[in-house]
Amino acid sequence: MARESLTADPAADAGPPADRAAGPPADRAAGPADVDPGGGPGGGSRAGAGSGVGWAARGAPELRVGPGVLAEAGAVLTALRIRRPLLVTDPGVLAAGWPDRVAAVVRAAGLPVRIWAGITAGPRVDAVDRCRDALLAGDHDGLLAVGGGSVLDVAKACSGLVPAGGSVLDHERLDGFAPPGPPVVAVPTTPCGGGEVSGHAVIATATGRRFAVGGRWLVPRAVLADPGTVATTPAPVAADTVIDSLLHAIEAYLARAASPYTDLLARAAVSAISTSAVPALAGDGAAPAGSMTQLMTGCLTAGLAMANANAGAVHALGYPLTSVYGISHGRANALVAGPVLRAMAAGRPDRYAELARLCTGPAAAGPPGPGPAAAGPSGTRWWGNVAAPAGDLAGAVEELLGLLGVATGLAGHGVPAGDLPELARLAGGYGPVLRNAPVRLAAADLLRLYELAWPAGDRVDRAREDDR
Repeated sequence: MARESLTADPAADAGPPADRAAGPPADRAAGPADVDPGGGPGGGSRAGAGSGVGWAARGAPELRVGPGVLAEAGAVLTALRIRRPLLVTDPGVLAAGWPDRVAAVVRAAGLPVRIWAGITAGPRVDAVDRCRDALLAGDHDGLLAVGGGSVLDVAKACSGLVPAGGSVLDHERLDGFAPPGPPVVAVPTTPCGGGEVSGHAVIATATGRRFAVGGRWLVPRAVLADPGTVATTPAPVAADTVIDSLLHAIEAYLARAASPYTDLLARAAVSAISTSAVPALAGDGAAPAGSMTQLMTGCLTAGLAMANANAGAVHALGYPLTSVYGISHGRANALVAGPVLRAMAAGRPDRYAELARLCTGPAAAGPPGPGPAAAGPSGTRWWGNVAAPAGDLAGAVEELLGLLGVATGLAGHGVPAGDLPELARLAGGYGPVLRNAPVRLAAADLLRLYELAWPAGDRVDRAREDDR
């Protein structure tokens, strides 16, 4: 089994409140001992949900969501006073045609734009360096990131590196980038995984060690989320992105650092995602009009909740699966979600039950028009909220995984049973998110949860790091 260093791995989503000086919390953020939940800049509750002490939150980017918003790219850049944008993307997205379409809109607005497609999945330090070099060589004053999470990570890290100087490795912490750099405008080509609204980026060294950088100015200034872009997203990538976003909202609502603000966001996100995920991703042309827009809205809302309340134990157990085996971030979280969520129920039973209700609310009888409804494992017609036994949040999530074609079981994803003790040791290093969870987990608990997640599911669709 490969061994990963945890000293600077992107462990955990630094925690929130505004009375600390750390950099912005967000999904896949700080190293294991970087920031305790309840300590991150500008977001989250000062004393935990329901304390009555007050709360603070970080501002969100300008969000434009819906069909046709790509046509507004030129106007958005002009409003932000970006005159010479560098459009950054990856070869897969470039081949799908989205960068050329966006560039045409920008040029029609009278702005020169250059396309730079030097990014690959799981981007490394040299990609950030080359992006910075391209930006400076072309005298560009802003970054237009068209793609998935890896593209956003490089664009944000480049933005921070331009004023800070040196190597991105010199700024390996969540508050490493202080001065504002060239503004970033995000054009996601997935259902939205959270990076569009966060102030951190995850980069890898030449040896594959992943680490986080961040700063409040790394949050994109605007997001243009057009549901049409998801048509070219590989189905496993779209499913992983959606499940990860759902878990962002669930963990934000269960978090010790939750606030009234993040509670509103999390509830709205869970309801929107559970209602729209299956019809939006059905891929058979029978999806109700607006379902993908609703899904992207839910995923962005979940990202805002996460950015201000932080993650929990699902992420702690998911991170080592990505670092060691290259299983995509969303898929890794999905593989451990059921057992971990069941373990969390006792910590906040009222919130757990409410989330279950939001996931398993009354389902529509079928799609508004011709076309079959999706059938769940229980035989239920699914064209609305998922249906599971009342109060069974973990069961609802597992049924949704099945409908989206995501097989559970670590064994089926190349994880040997003999590796589970080492994975538990690695997961124990993600202190910030573990301390943010409603139930404290000892080393033996972490191992037991991996054991519960290990048996292979019925189908295997291994998703590697590919977020196009």
